[in-house]
Amino acid sequence: MLKDRNLMRKTTRALPIFFLLFLSLQGYALAQSGSVTGAQQAFLDHITARSLAGHLEFIASDELLGRATPSPGLDLAALYIATQFKRIGLEPVGDDGYYQTSKWVLTTIERERTLPSGEKRVFRYTRLVPVEEAVEPEGEPVILKNVVGLLPGSDPQLKDTYILVTAHYDHIGIRSGAYPDSICNGANDNGSSTVAVIELAEALASMPARPRRSILFMTFFGEERGLLGSGYYAEHPVVPLEKTIAMVNMEMIGRTDGEGGDQTNRASFTGFDYSDLPLTFVEAGRDMGIEVFHHEQNSGPYFMRSDNGALAAKGIPAHTVCVTYSYEDYHQPGDNPDKIDYENMARTTRMLALGLIRLANSSQEPRWDEDNPQAASYLEAWRALHGKG
Repeated sequence: MLKDRNLMRKTTRALPIFFLLFLSLQGYALAQSGSVTGAQQAFLDHITARSLAGHLEFIASDELLGRATPSPGLDLAALYIATQFKRIGLEPVGDDGYYQTSKWVLTTIERERTLPSGEKRVFRYTRLVPVEEAVEPEGEPVILKNVVGLLPGSDPQLKDTYILVTAHYDHIGIRSGAYPDSICNGANDNGSSTVAVIELAEALASMPARPRRSILFMTFFGEERGLLGSGYYAEHPVVPLEKTIAMVNMEMIGRTDGEGGDQTNRASFTGFDYSDLPLTFVEAGRDMGIEVFHHEQNSGPYFMRSDNGALAAKGIPAHTVCVTYSYEDYHQPGDNPDKIDYENMARTTRMLALGLIRLANSSQEPRWDEDNPQAASYLEAWRALHGKG
């Protein structure tokens, strides 16, 4: 059956109109495409530019000093997100309420490198590692927090399956540069996606009839230090990995002035053709006026560069959605809230909400593409995860 689905996906690229008509006639399609119902529009209307801006004005404020991992600013951001999850009514599923906590410590790593001249040198640098992995720890351990909240599903059978909706909430802290200040507020990277997680949680929790599957909303620490929070979660999940059917991670969805010109009403998924998960959002985009497309240059190279990678490596169909991949002041103090296109960000977030509700209500689960060699290792991991290796 999976090979048949993959054949249909390949046909989509060549004959999109015919293929979509065929899917409609057959009653197939993970996306469950169609017009937006009145009930769906009601919960989509909970997502507004004004609300997104209100959240981001705090998350990307100077008071948080760039949300470095670790820092008091990062802790304040975690507290804010946890407070919003509680207000929304998500269930706390961490080891400490809405926090999944872990202890980390700095340690020095030595690496020998060969210079262009042929000379070999040993370079020393520090990095954060879990306390239990530290050989020669330096200083006191710090507690870092993923922020997690669960929206339980409504279907007696499907409520024990899960969709992850995620973003990293850290940034790079303080860095000098040609700007009035040195605080890297990270409004787009990744404050925009952090507040989108909050808005998506509130919108889906507002539905009179909850989604059939459960949805875990989560923000990760330490992406900028090497995907630390998502890597930790993949090894210490709060819901079973074998019951996790998909992950939708978000990166930099707030600005439209990225590479390649104006990105208004456009979004792309990394690893676009590795699984059929993005097709759900292609259809949601058509219904919401957002072009969800395959970014030929960035789809593959960026797939393992964000927090979806750790879960994909476990076999879970996991992708990152982006509006911009880079822009003039990426990782610079100029990435401030006034650069965000809030109206476009709201439209993008509504598109994601529509795709998520269709995914959560579908009896079909996303599948890796058996015929795509780039997806082979993830498919093998999926088989191992489900005892089909």
